[in-house]
Amino acid sequence: MKVVVFGGSGLIGDGFLQESLRAEDVTEVVAVARTPLSRSHPKLRQVLHSDFFDFTAITEELSGADACFWGLGVSSVGLSPQDYERITYDYTKAAADTLAVLNPALTFVYVSGGGTDSTEHGRSHWARVKGRTENAVIAIFPNGYALRPGFVQPSHGRRSKTPGYRWGNALAAPIAPMLRLLRLSPVLMTSTAQLGKVALHLARHGYSRHALENRDIVTVATLAGKHG
Repeated sequence: MKVVVFGGSGLIGDGFLQESLRAEDVTEVVAVARTPLSRSHPKLRQVLHSDFFDFTAITEELSGADACFWGLGVSSVGLSPQDYERITYDYTKAAADTLAVLNPALTFVYVSGGGTDSTEHGRSHWARVKGRTENAVIAIFPNGYALRPGFVQPSHGRRSKTPGYRWGNALAAPIAPMLRLLRLSPVLMTSTAQLGKVALHLARHGYSRHALENRDIVTVATLAGKHG
């Protein structure tokens, strides 16, 4: 299986990369990025690309892909609505359109977030834009999925580059055992490793739902563990 990963320098994208590189049935991982990743692996091929509105220049590198895991994203805090929509929706849609021409049966896994508004009519701008992006991916690909994690804990020894996320992880670490005791962690928490395992499971086996809430993500991660 050939996997394309966007956002590999970020926390969630790194989870996709790590789990894909470890998977025995993944023969090649193509990481598309603007700058080189500080990582090397026999199965990893880095493709540097600057124009995220147009991916025609790298169609040869994307050709033959069986799955695309989209971990590229930004916080809406401090961004204009136009910039947030450009990065969140326009980039994703441009990549999805290109990949759909190359392989309409490709599995596209888009990482969204809890609280996303799939109606596209709610009051929150970021939730509407995320919802619009989810809807586009699922409309383009019969095997399109949106993951809506709650709080994402880093795996594989990684730390987020975003200060807010680092502080959040530091604050959440002491209460994580309590959430598990109260059986709230499947509703509220997941990890980058689980997201990677879930994306691979969706590429191999699919799932009955196309938009997966945090509880679904934890359920599928458990299934992925059983299937290996």
